Amino acid sequence: MFDWQHLTKLLAVSLALILALAIVAPQPAHAQLSLGGITGAFNLVNQVANNILSFINNTMRPLLEGVQSAAQALQGFLNQLRNLWEQVVWPLSEINRARNLAANLIATFRGLLNNLYSIGVNSAQLPNPSRLEAVMRNRQVGDHAQLLAEFQRTFGTLPAPSEVHPEERNLIDVDDALAIDQLMTLKMGDSAAENTLRAAEAIEEEATRMAPGSAAMSAAAAYIATVQSQAHIQKMLAGQLRQEAARLAHDTMTLKRGANFTRESRTKVSELNK
Repeated sequence: MFDWQHLTKLLAVSLALILALAIVAPQPAHAQLSLGGITGAFNLVNQVANNILSFINNTMRPLLEGVQSAAQALQGFLNQLRNLWEQVVWPLSEINRARNLAANLIATFRGLLNNLYSIGVNSAQLPNPSRLEAVMRNRQVGDHAQLLAEFQRTFGTLPAPSEVHPEERNLIDVDDALAIDQLMTLKMGDSAAENTLRAAEAIEEEATRMAPGSAAMSAAAAYIATVQSQAHIQKMLAGQLRQEAARLAHDTMTLKRGANFTRESRTKVSELNK
């Protein structure tokens, strides 16, 4: 509460002093003020001060008290609203506990998992296979030409038409194409796995500092990353099915090739007997 008595007295005295100074200040008139004039001036000042004091007490004071009462009521409402959000809707203690749990899980598992993911399993010893293995495991998807070059240096290029039977040449070409296709698919899977891990780390970091109410958005981002990961897994399974189909085609191609060789041999024997 304001000290209205002190405030009104201070305002009244200040205005009275201002008026007194204005009255007793030197004037351009040549006559001197009489004692009665000074007494009347002070009476006038006293009357004005009383009027001001009455205005403050009767008019301004109720208004200011009303403003103060409304401000106190508003502050009480805001405090109740804050308590509702902090204790019922989004309890700060529970939010802080969840943040601490996320931070502890990150500190416990992230380093171990990153070390596990970064374990080197390269085992090739010779120059050409070592370079091919390095390209196979670099988790890059824009180096198809380099993969093809290293594959050919390791497994050899397609023989010339004069050096191999056409069917054998077709079989070599399709096997090489399927092998390179599957290796590139594996590189794409490794790159997608790397991006998924980075997304998981970003979601983990967000869990340690997210604001109340934003958990749904973080959960949505996690679901999206999960769906993308599942899509990559399906792609890898499709690649494996392609390899199985190619293996069956290779086996049937071997049977067809044997039948063709038998027919060609029979034809040549018949020609020799003529």
